[in-house]
Amino acid sequence: MYEYKVIRTEMGWIISRKKEMGRLMILQYLNWYGLWTPNKWAARVFYKREDAVWALVVVKRKDEWEKSD
Repeated sequence: MYEYKVIRTEMGWIISRKKEMGRLMILQYLNWYGLWTPNKWAARVFYKREDAVWALVVVKRKDEWEKSD
């Protein structure tokens, strides 16, 4: 199960997700194309926290929908 977060950066807000499997940890960031990337500098920047939270709701729902297929 992934743990989603909205993170404050110098430029604005970004969305990340983390999954731990034993000693392995996967950390990914949402990019401009709605895909997950391990590169923090390629993450989509939101200038308002409310926009990032709204995008997080959409992404979580999208991930749940893809998981159910």
